[in-house]
Amino acid sequence: MPTLFSGLNLALRALLSHQQAIQVTEHNVANAATPGYRRQEAVLAAGPPYAPPTLQRGTLAGQMGSGVVVERVRRFSLEFFDGRYRREIADTQRWEVERDALRQVESTLGETTGDGLLPKLDAFWAGWQALSADPASTALRADLRERARSLADALNRRAGALNALRADQDLSLVQRVDEANTLASQVARLNAEVMRVQSVGDQPNDLLDERDRAMDRLAELSGAVAYVEPSGAMLVSIEGHALVVGDTALQLATSPNPANGNLARIAWADGQAFNAARGEIAGLLDARDRVIPDQLAGLNATAYNLATRVNALHQAGFGPPPANATGLEFFTAFTTTDYALEISVSANIDNLANIATAAAADSPGDGSAALAIANVQSELLMNGGTATLNQYYTGGVGTLGLEVKTATAAAADRQLVADALSQQRESVSGVSLDEEATHLLQSQRAYEAAARLMTAVDEMVDRVINGMGRVGL
Repeated sequence: MPTLFSGLNLALRALLSHQQAIQVTEHNVANAATPGYRRQEAVLAAGPPYAPPTLQRGTLAGQMGSGVVVERVRRFSLEFFDGRYRREIADTQRWEVERDALRQVESTLGETTGDGLLPKLDAFWAGWQALSADPASTALRADLRERARSLADALNRRAGALNALRADQDLSLVQRVDEANTLASQVARLNAEVMRVQSVGDQPNDLLDERDRAMDRLAELSGAVAYVEPSGAMLVSIEGHALVVGDTALQLATSPNPANGNLARIAWADGQAFNAARGEIAGLLDARDRVIPDQLAGLNATAYNLATRVNALHQAGFGPPPANATGLEFFTAFTTTDYALEISVSANIDNLANIATAAAADSPGDGSAALAIANVQSELLMNGGTATLNQYYTGGVGTLGLEVKTATAAAADRQLVADALSQQRESVSGVSLDEEATHLLQSQRAYEAAARLMTAVDEMVDRVINGMGRVGL
């Protein structure tokens, strides 16, 4: 049967419960600006009634309440919003990385500046055209040589810059893989802690926040998806291959790939090939293994066909008498397949008299060989005989520009969706200072009322102990 002292216990429970509710509110306010923090709430519930229905139960007019208790500290989070947000942010990061790489390639080629390759090609053809009209001019020969060197240097610089950019992408790729492994290990460690805390009936809310932050970044990096198991552990996978299972992280490994210029090959620790369709890693792989190689291939094809065709015509021509130099290369013969990186004006051309302009020996006024080389600009040497050198390179630059626009638009569109989902997620789990002020005031008033109740019960007890049995005093 409830006694007078039961009131003290009831008031004490109320004090402790509302004090905990105040502490939860304080925790929310303190973390209002903490990235990834999810709002918490002390869930209050009525305590177990007295007395329980047993054979020894006393005679009472119904069960009596025992006050309030904190049933649990609830964390506001929706797995559905988390999953959708991670998918969109993974796509966003992939397109942003690819967009940035494409812009770097576009900047490297420099066709939007005055130092573009196309103006240098046009100047090269114009130099041969001018020399064909006045093959005896030493000044025109010197000018042509400088134009050729400028063209070769432009091809060299662009190929070298693209190779350096590809190496940078490879380094970034290895760094992202290392970061993903670190995050996977962190999720596995947090899984173990979460399962241990939940096994004793507690809510590891701050641990769950930390795990979700790690998972968000994992999704950005690799497009990883997560599923929370009944045990509380988070199962993480990438394109169907498990990355984290319970408290175990299945690491990714990088190793030099001789078939790809010793750039990093990514594989699972069990040897299976790694495939990523989303995230920064997927964008870096596409930039390193498709975007940059495509541009290098275009430069190499341009350099090879330019040098090969010009050399063939030049070797068939003759320089001015008395030397009548013939059979000499204008561009140095290639020794590797890195044509754009290797192309250079032959040392033979250091002697201006070795520039072939005539179709036959002892023809000082004949510029037909020079004219034939000038007309190479109109020959359909590229794309299976459907495009000139200029058209081929222009088409490649145009395709690159289109890819930049596509990647920019895709990144912007994905970012809008990701931002909308982030706002939805924040509306559920974010901290509102106005709401927390209301909760704090509510808990404060309840705490004050419980304190007054304890004071009232204390006065009643004092009256019983010190006032009863002392009649007349």
